[in-house]
Amino acid sequence: MRGESNGAILHAMASQFLRKVMGLELEEKILNAGSLVAIAGVFLPWIGGEKIGGATVSYSGFGFYTTIIGISVFALHLFVLLITFIPLTGGPVLIRRRYREVVRLCATAEAVILILAALSVLIKVTFDLARMEIRFGIYVALIGSLVALFESFLRFQEQRKGFVQELFHHPEEDVQPVDKTEYFEAPPPPPPPPPPPPEEHRMYR
Repeated sequence: MRGESNGAILHAMASQFLRKVMGLELEEKILNAGSLVAIAGVFLPWIGGEKIGGATVSYSGFGFYTTIIGISVFALHLFVLLITFIPLTGGPVLIRRRYREVVRLCATAEAVILILAALSVLIKVTFDLARMEIRFGIYVALIGSLVALFESFLRFQEQRKGFVQELFHHPEEDVQPVDKTEYFEAPPPPPPPPPPPPEEHRMYR
């Protein structure tokens, strides 16, 4: 009985969390989806092939010469996801709203730079070891990071535009103009002019 009640509670919490996720803005969904794709790409093969001894090997972002880079990319995108998902679960806000977009922009930009650095290292390795080749995992991580970077940049621009509008906003602009016709009745029309005096007709002989 207790297990069934715990399962119902977990199901209700999961349903509520999914509703909150679906209620996010489209740009927010795309940004976090890009980070999820980048994290998945770190677990996929980045380089592989035949070693000199004839054994076939494959290394993900956590292996080979790019271990530190893979861990850093994973940590950066995980941090981007936690900024969004922890408040949705009722947890504390990691980054204040004022600094959220610039922090995510810096994190995703750093992830892109690290992946490009790892790609240059792996290209050099493939030149030295002809039987090793770059695998699709690093490209998946790069595409996800670029999508997250692009969306975070757009959100940063929108936030900065909003700050500028608030800075130059005047409260007087919100006051609706008073329609004086609602408070003052129109003056009555002027009286008609008096009739002209009758004309005198003189008889001439």
